[in-house]
Amino acid sequence: MKYLVGVLLALIVFNASAQEEGGLKRPDIPGELMVDVGFNVWTSMPGGLERRTWSSKSIGIYYTKRKAFSSKLSFNYGIGLGLEKMSLGDSSTLASAVLDDNGTTSTDDDFVQSVLIVANPESFSKNKLATTYLDIPVEFRFHPLGTEDGEGLFIGAGGIVGLRLNAHTKWKYDNNGETVREKTSGKFNLNSFRYGYQIRAGFRGVHFFYKRYVSDVFKDPFPSGESPVMTTVGINVTGF
Repeated sequence: MKYLVGVLLALIVFNASAQEEGGLKRPDIPGELMVDVGFNVWTSMPGGLERRTWSSKSIGIYYTKRKAFSSKLSFNYGIGLGLEKMSLGDSSTLASAVLDDNGTTSTDDDFVQSVLIVANPESFSKNKLATTYLDIPVEFRFHPLGTEDGEGLFIGAGGIVGLRLNAHTKWKYDNNGETVREKTSGKFNLNSFRYGYQIRAGFRGVHFFYKRYVSDVFKDPFPSGESPVMTTVGINVTGF
């Protein structure tokens, strides 16, 4: 989320510097800022994990450019950040280390790299897994009514690839009357790369998107056999 705040603040400052007497002049840059805002879901919830639907969010911030082949067909490509927050239930979460019977962390590499679902005796009031990716989205767009600069009605289809930059879990729970907050960074057995396809439809300035990542969320399946993939859906605003 801190990346999103930084980008939006920079955008406000940049736009403010472009103000001239008599109105606001759009900065003359060879591209556009595209912001995706939506929800994410896994195809399955491994082990004892649960999902809180309305607080599981997906945000994408991309700098994009357009190459026109004709008035009806173009190729759009970009680079930016994909921010995924999976809000988990109130009883189990993820860890990157395994605890033995004495409550100490194992130093066995095989264990440290594994995913463990841990249950706290007190329920979590906040429990999330947050990941940040460096994404490269590409797509072909078809404008049935024609276009000059990409404006107007369109449908688009393409792909997206991403490199995981970091990941962390954040917990908040009560323990013997005290509120405990913990934030832990780790690999959590997450795949380093993700890839999939995307579909978009609407107008350039505002449209809907659907992204399906065909790569598994986790590098290795859970002991229970689940190996989920992620889907995100939402709305896009373009043209800053």
